[in-house]
This record gives sequence, C-alpha cells and structure tokens, in this order.
Amino acid sequence: MKKLTMLCCSLVCVACGGLKKNTVSYQMAKYDASVYYVVAGEGTTKPDAAANALEMMKQELAEHTPKAAGTQVVDDLLANAKVEKVWRDKSVNEKHYFALAVLPREKATLTLAPLLNQADAQLTGLARQFAEPADPLADLKIAYKMKPIIERRAALDDLYQFAQADRAGYMPENFAPYKTLFKEKMAAVLVGVEVVGVESEVLVTYVVDALNKMGLGVVEAADPEQVMSVQIKTEVDNYSSKKVNGLIWCSSAAAISLTDAQRGITFARFNVYDRAGTSRLSDSMRRSMQGVGEQAAQQIVTRLENYLKSK
Repeated sequence: MKKLTMLCCSLVCVACGGLKKNTVSYQMAKYDASVYYVVAGEGTTKPDAAANALEMMKQELAEHTPKAAGTQVVDDLLANAKVEKVWRDKSVNEKHYFALAVLPREKATLTLAPLLNQADAQLTGLARQFAEPADPLADLKIAYKMKPIIERRAALDDLYQFAQADRAGYMPENFAPYKTLFKEKMAAVLVGVEVVGVESEVLVTYVVDALNKMGLGVVEAADPEQVMSVQIKTEVDNYSSKKVNGLIWCSSAAAISLTDAQRGITFARFNVYDRAGTSRLSDSMRRSMQGVGEQAAQQIVTRLENYLKSK
C-alpha cells in the first residue's frame, strides 16, 4: 500500500510538471529578465505564433517610443530579436501554439547608444555657437535648432530606459546641461504683454499661458528689457436674439499687434472674432472672449515663432 501511494504521488507530480511547462509564464521564466526582453505571442500554427510574438514585441516597443524618436529605431531594435521557442498548447483539443520573441538587452543598448551619442554631439556643437556676451534673439535661433534634437534625444532615452532591466537612462549627466541651457535661452527672450479693453483679464490668461508653453519669458508691457511686445485691444458688442426669447448674444473681437521691441518693428497685425449666446450677458461675454483668447493665443504663437526663427 505504501508503494502504491508513492507511485500515485509521482504520477501526480509528473502530470503537474507537464502542465506547468506548457504555460507561457513557465517558458518565459527560463530567460533572465535582466539579460533578455521577452514577449509572448500565439496562433493556430507555429509560423503564426512566431509572427505574432514579434508583432507583439514591436507594438510594445512602439508604445514606449515617443514620435520624436522616429519609427525606424523600433525596426532596428526588432532586427536583433529572434523567436527562440514555439510550442503547442496541449491543454486544448484544437491546435494552438505559443511563441516567445527574445531580444538581448545588450543588443538593444548597442543599437540605441550610438544614436544617443550622436544627439549629444549635435547639441554640443550648437551650444558652442551661443553668443558671448549673450544675445537673446541670436541665441534663440540656435535654441530653435536644438529643440528637435533635444526632443529626439529625450524620446530615444525613453526607449532606452524601457529596454533596460533597471530602467536607467543613458548618461543623463551629458543631457541635463543642454536641457537646462535650452530653457534658459528660451526664457531669456522676454515678451511684454499689454491687453486693454472689456474682459481683457480673460484674454490675458490665454496669451500668457501660450507664451509660457513656448518657453518664453513674460513681463509687463513697460519692462525696458522686453525683446518682443504683444499689444491687444478688445471690443465687445451684445444684442438680444430675435428668434429665441431670453437669449443674449455677445460678439467679442481683439486687434493684435506683434512688435520687435529691439528693432522697433511691428511685424504682424491681425484681428480675431468670436460670439456666444446664453441667458446671461456676463456668461455670453465671458464665453465669447474665451473663444477670442484661444484664437489669439494660437495665432500669436505661430506668428511669433515664425518671426523668431527667421531673425
């Protein structure tokens, strides 16, 4: 009886072991996660399972690759991946297969490091071109050249961190000074903002927020150190609806001028309009001016950026 009990236990262990070895988690556990990046796929045939594993790996890499890095880098990484394991799922009656796509993390590093080094070298070259003493407008042109490189470098680093088991970035001590320098050069271009007229405080919020997102410094209109000037005059008109009783329409407008304060040149003049209707005059006025603010901010950013890049 004792021998029979031991035999039964052995058979149970073998059966459990066989079932365990058939799982994706068991097969993936065979790979050292600090050395390999492994993704599973499945299909009704071995080729389908293998192709799906590679496709799943591509999707995961793409999800962790910002657009600034480009799509080619994902394909370059995937070129180093191989399908090293394909097996049948014996727990179901129909034919069903699993596969593992395996990417050695060292090969991912060897693929990404040269691209990151190239970006750092480009940033070094541009940083050397900044004027001594500093010239806000001249330096800004160089900063704009740095911007896409900084964005690409940051995007590549995001992918690099994802490919590393410890999620460590690539030589952050090299990249950090350039990010700081870029922000300083952008912020050194001071923009004086003056908005007068009805509901002007609503429009000011949109304009200042847009300039801050550009990275430019914003100062009072009277600041003598301003490099650029934004002048806005607002007007509002309201009237009751002839078709809907109690509906009050409000039309808002803004006349905008953009000036190079250093050269004394007004390089852009334009107007924006919007209207809104509610049962309350104050709400109609606020909503219409918000629409004007959104339009004004968008056009100011576009026109100001185009001018600064060309000067």
